[in-house]
Amino acid sequence: MYVPASQTESLRHRLAGNALAWCLWALVTASLLVGTLWLPRRTAAGEEPAAAWEARYHYWFDDPRAPSENSAEIEPATGRRWSWRSKRASRRRLTAERARAGEPDEETAGNAPGDDTHRGAGLTLRDQPYSEPDPGGRRRFDITLPGRCPGPVPLVVWIHGDTWRDGSKADCPVTWLALEGYAVASIGYRTSDLARFPAQLDDIRDAVAEIVRRAGEWGLDPTRIAVVGHGGGGHLAALVGLADDPADDEATAPRIPLAAIALLSAPTDLPSLGPEHDRPRSPASLLVGGPLPEVREAALRASPVWHVSADDPPCLVIHGTADPTVPVDQALRLDAVLRAVGVPSTLLLLDRAGHAATISRGSLAGQALLEFLDAALRPAAAVATEAADASAAP
Repeated sequence: MYVPASQTESLRHRLAGNALAWCLWALVTASLLVGTLWLPRRTAAGEEPAAAWEARYHYWFDDPRAPSENSAEIEPATGRRWSWRSKRASRRRLTAERARAGEPDEETAGNAPGDDTHRGAGLTLRDQPYSEPDPGGRRRFDITLPGRCPGPVPLVVWIHGDTWRDGSKADCPVTWLALEGYAVASIGYRTSDLARFPAQLDDIRDAVAEIVRRAGEWGLDPTRIAVVGHGGGGHLAALVGLADDPADDEATAPRIPLAAIALLSAPTDLPSLGPEHDRPRSPASLLVGGPLPEVREAALRASPVWHVSADDPPCLVIHGTADPTVPVDQALRLDAVLRAVGVPSTLLLLDRAGHAATISRGSLAGQALLEFLDAALRPAAAVATEAADASAAP
């Protein structure tokens, strides 16, 4: 029988394809048969141990705990994997640094509910109310007491915020002052998106008044109080110490005499901040309730330079020479006005520093702040008493 060449070629291709398929099937079958020899054997009781994936399934999906307690909530990766060796080395290095600084280890320091014991300081009491509750829950303050209190201790009040509407009382970069024997209070207040100026000034004065009222409870000296702040917080700190008429109603916001004022990168004369700050949506305009040129009277009342008088406490004014947000001229203006009326003023210009000046313990600004506070808040008698106590200690 005659078979065309084309059909012969097609038949040959089909046979070759079938042979290849049979070979693959045989290979897979043989692999499965060989793999079963390595499966875990049944135990003497006739029960096969659960596979690893089955154990994980029961762990993740059959966990009876609440979702907040479930270990399935995994923290996101940080991008760097730490080995146990690097973790141990880092832990040893941190412990050695704390030992050299005389600070207790975090794992050995006792932390009771409702307070903190950290970095060699004493108790940190949080969320202390000082006024009627507000919708934003801002009228609260935290206070950190030094670990060793030989007598009434001076108080440093930190005022947060760079634009009068950011940050919180939890943002307190000067808690390290508790290691130097100072009590440190960080005050929360109604920000400019919740209330217009002078509500912020009222809140801070109310908080300071509440702290003074409880000074005996916490071992504070109400005659040695300093206020410190950065940016908008520094602006408010200056007003707390310089303004004679704190707000619209002096009876509800009494002035507390202060012993010292320190401000960093703070605006001190709002009308002269510059065109960028005159815009209706600028932080300064939002603080006073309108564009600075249009509400000039409110802007002047919110400017520390217009409240300076001869009986004001000494001031420390720190500013970066390359501050792109608040011109350095603001610091020069306040320093010149203070000196003109005879108020002691210390001006520190940070060469080529920007707006976000650090005030950590080892920074230039931090060291200047500590020296300023020691000179203003530590009378000679108190220094001698503390030195005597330290020498008598075993």
